[in-house]
Amino acid sequence: MGSVALVIGAGDALGGSIARRFAREGYATVVVRRHLEELSPLVDSIKAAGGTAYPFACDAPGSSSLSRCSKKSKPQSARCVVVFNVGGNVLFDVVETTA
Repeated sequence: MGSVALVIGAGDALGGSIARRFAREGYATVVVRRHLEELSPLVDSIKAAGGTAYPFACDAPGSSSLSRCSKKSKPQSARCVVVFNVGGNVLFDVVETTA
């Protein structure tokens, strides 16, 4: 059984770099972004470098589809790392946030 990295917020910059690094370290990467078609360049670059990547689309905050994604990722793996790389303008204390 291999390890899986679930990278939520796998965009063009930091999230994409995080996903590519996990892929280079041998993790199968599940990359999550709001729009599936925007994940194609990232998935293609991971696969071109010899890695494994699976795209998944959902809007992370408050999304039940994110729960389904994490459940699909875990059963096949010995270890699952989750990176929640979702940014936003927070105008209140972080302890007051919700999903």
